[in-house]
Amino acid sequence: MMIRRLLFLIPLYCSPTTISAFAIIDKLPNYFNGRVASDERVQFFPTIASRINSTHWLIPIHGWIYEPELDSKKRKLVIKGMGKLFRVDDETEKMYLNKRIMPFVADNKSMKYVKIQFHGEEDGGESHRVKRSSKDGHFVNYLEVPEGHLRHNNGIVSYHTVNEARNFEGHVHLVQEEGVSIISDIDDTIKVTNYLDKKEFYKNTFLREFKAVDGMQQLLQKCKRHYHNCSIHYVSASPYQLYEALSTFFQEEGFPEATYHLKRIRIKDKTLFKFFEDPFEYKLQQIEPIIQSFPKRKFVLIGDSGEKDPEIYKELFMKYPDQIKKIWIRNVNGATEERMEGVDKEKWRYFNDGYDLMKEL
Repeated sequence: MMIRRLLFLIPLYCSPTTISAFAIIDKLPNYFNGRVASDERVQFFPTIASRINSTHWLIPIHGWIYEPELDSKKRKLVIKGMGKLFRVDDETEKMYLNKRIMPFVADNKSMKYVKIQFHGEEDGGESHRVKRSSKDGHFVNYLEVPEGHLRHNNGIVSYHTVNEARNFEGHVHLVQEEGVSIISDIDDTIKVTNYLDKKEFYKNTFLREFKAVDGMQQLLQKCKRHYHNCSIHYVSASPYQLYEALSTFFQEEGFPEATYHLKRIRIKDKTLFKFFEDPFEYKLQQIEPIIQSFPKRKFVLIGDSGEKDPEIYKELFMKYPDQIKKIWIRNVNGATEERMEGVDKEKWRYFNDGYDLMKEL
């Protein structure tokens, strides 16, 4: 019932609105030349770079170009509808709803592009033009960049847009061929979401201050110190529209820097239903290429028992037994050992919070 009510709100967003002729004319030059307009934003997402050889890196640039439409009528209608759906009366809840719903009702900008420059390239004047954005406003571009052009801080390289009136910055993680990678789920693994109770799930996602699972920040920071060349990657069924809220929260809580691998959805087409689909195939498609890209690295997989993480990680262990170092599953529903049958008992365990796992390091 809750999902059907949420889907009912979509026409409020998708319905056409009247745009003045002057506004259209003002935007035409940017539409044809692909430049980002003054009322549009560029959000970059942290990605994983891998070595091509001893001198060059393969760097994915992933971003999203959109117009927030902060004062649009359709946005206000959606917020009002969701407020009634969740019976929102508290001013704090209204504030969170207003902020978190904005990316879902933003106007995605297609056929736009930006030029970027890595920190370390300023002196030489090099820049890179990325591909134009697709219907959902996203673009993904793979660049081959000489190592000498990259100035990194603890393995993280920053880059920024050039030839724009405003500066938008992004980051890429240089992951070495050998070391340990932590691949972690987000909801109910490192952040309290209560996915199994759908009403609580939606409230924790849209109406409340995020809350970290006890001890997970300390655990991941300890992993960074303990493991050689340790990198951290968040793979979640949450949509990219929640990236800014999630990344800000993890930064404020002191979690280590990580790459993000979330779902691309667009509420104007069928990709919206990806938000509700089974995460099994999706997560396999996200995690397996990471493992395959780094055959010499070991992997620690962290998830929870609320959805399909045990089955997903079990499948990955069967395919890559020499690379999977540990599997840690937060038990949120009294799961039994049967869900991990076939996995070496020395390789996996259930846990309640991050403090349970400290002795593993």
